[in-house]
Amino acid sequence: MRFAVRKKKILLAGAGGHAKVVADLLEQTGLWDFVGAVDRSPRGRAALDSGLKILGGDEALAGLLASGVRCAAIAIGSIRDTGPRAAMRRRLERLGFALPALVHPSAVVSKKAVLGPGAQVMAGVVINAGAVIGAGAVVNTGAIIEHDCLLGADSFVGPGAVLGGGVEIGAGAFIGLGARVLQGMKIGEQAVVGAGAVVVADAAARTLVVGVPARPRRAS
Repeated sequence: MRFAVRKKKILLAGAGGHAKVVADLLEQTGLWDFVGAVDRSPRGRAALDSGLKILGGDEALAGLLASGVRCAAIAIGSIRDTGPRAAMRRRLERLGFALPALVHPSAVVSKKAVLGPGAQVMAGVVINAGAVIGAGAVVNTGAIIEHDCLLGADSFVGPGAVLGGGVEIGAGAFIGLGARVLQGMKIGEQAVVGAGAVVVADAAARTLVVGVPARPRRAS
């Protein structure tokens, strides 16, 4: 006789484009009972256009935890600024939510890679042996993380980006869509690598690098 496995309840912290992708990931895995999303602007356009069940504002989180929703996923997207994601991760942790690492079924993740709490690995991603993906970090659609890479907490790797072997990405750094970071390079904390850039030298913390090859540019 088969017994149905009871799925754990999970909510999304954030509603919008990234939340739609995370919700789809949850559905594709078939492992979660997705109850809906909270958002700091629950009646805002992004939340209403997401098509997700909106459970209220961020102030609803404590009540939802008390009601039995023990797991949460950070569903705030990033364009350069990863700060809001990091702040939400810390808030969820303080409240006592569990932040499971989430992996899309189509992703290829080595058994010798490590995923921190709250990490998100989207469709078509490849993560090779020895890679470490920090707490709350995102590896977005179709990105490739080669062997022995280190992604700091709350970093964000955009769709189609490629990190060569042994790359180190600092906490809160942002790697733009389609960027390439050559093997062994180091990207500092909260640095930004522009879309399509090719990084051939280390990038200092809190700098913006763009172009081929990537060079520092003052942020606008």
